[in-house]
Amino acid sequence: MNIVELQTVGSTNDHAKLLAKEGAASGTIVWAHEQTGGRGRQGNLWVSLPGNLFMSMILRPQAPAGHIGQLSFVSAVALANVLEKIVPVAQVSLKWPNDVLINRKKAAGILIETENRMSWAVVGIGVNIAHAPEGAISLHEAGAAGVTAGQVLALLAKEMAAVVESWEKAGFDGIRRAWLKRAHKLGGEITARLPKENLTGTFQGIDPTGALQLQLPDGTMRTINSGEVFI
Repeated sequence: MNIVELQTVGSTNDHAKLLAKEGAASGTIVWAHEQTGGRGRQGNLWVSLPGNLFMSMILRPQAPAGHIGQLSFVSAVALANVLEKIVPVAQVSLKWPNDVLINRKKAAGILIETENRMSWAVVGIGVNIAHAPEGAISLHEAGAAGVTAGQVLALLAKEMAAVVESWEKAGFDGIRRAWLKRAHKLGGEITARLPKENLTGTFQGIDPTGALQLQLPDGTMRTINSGEVFI
């Protein structure tokens, strides 16, 4: 596994996309100690505090192009597996579609980007190791005081390789079940913010494609493919 280590970069995802276009191998990781232009989903700013983990992995998935979005769940399961080993007394949960929580506070986020031909995908992962924005949580605060970004990266790179391989060979069902075991607010009330409306209902799970299943108060079931969830 090739790791490209940088002191400072605008965005690890942007750097990884350039490498992918130049033919970088699947499994190549861009790791930066500092990001000056980190971002989350829908262009949201990702606060990049020193001491945290900023990484992007290039993948060339052996899967249909329409399944690329499942990589968000694949990555979340891999990261949850790692965090549960690092902070064993903490409760790790997963919030649709791309957040990893510790004790109900955001500890990590995932951003999947690809190109139209989908010959590659970049999986961007940010983990609060030493610091966290207000309302979020760091691994140090959760009880893993001595862990470093490099240590988390080493564990995560290995786990990502294993979980991606499992997904490529066995499909999404096993990933879906592993994600649902940790799903935050499953069976509880959530609000989904869509481009033209907000919907509040009961979170019933995710379907075989990864879309959120929301039961509205009148009993109607809505399938949501893209949006933000508030809890």
